[in-house]
Amino acid sequence: EYCPYCAAQRWAMVVALSRFGKFTKLPETSSASADVYPNTSTLSFYGSAYSSSYIDFVSVEETTNQSNGNGGYTPLQTPTTDEAKITNTYNAPPYTTQPGIPFISIGNQYLELGPAYTPANLAGLSQEDIAATFSNSSSAVAKDVLGGANYMTAAICAITNNQPTSICTTGVIPSIVQSLPKAQ
Repeated sequence: EYCPYCAAQRWAMVVALSRFGKFTKLPETSSASADVYPNTSTLSFYGSAYSSSYIDFVSVEETTNQSNGNGGYTPLQTPTTDEAKITNTYNAPPYTTQPGIPFISIGNQYLELGPAYTPANLAGLSQEDIAATFSNSSSAVAKDVLGGANYMTAAICAITNNQPTSICTTGVIPSIVQSLPKAQ
């Protein structure tokens, strides 16, 4: 939760995943106050619930946004053995030259290492302010968040055989799916 880049990416993830299912209990939080892009408003997957007929979503929020007094942050969740194996496999060479956060694996077919956009445009905005921008597709925040969400949506569509068609065959999603590398 301390990471401002993760804070930014959560917005795109929530938008993308909401196209395939529903979140309940999605708590508000912010990135750490002592990091770059301090106090970036976001949502937390810790304590949230997600349901979908199309995909499973498993999140791991490893640390809070509170300092542990030793230069790090207070632990929150520990990845399971299987989750750690996925991260150790795909957040390393040959898939990346340098590990990144946030680390997102979509069906172990598509990876997102790092955020889709910089948190700079979220500076000084509350969760409500950020959510309100989504209806104005010309706003910088909406372009960032919705653009990131569209690429994540396309990757999900690629692994679900374009299900649901109401999401996967409309707007820019089909062209993004076509631009993605083909799963091996």
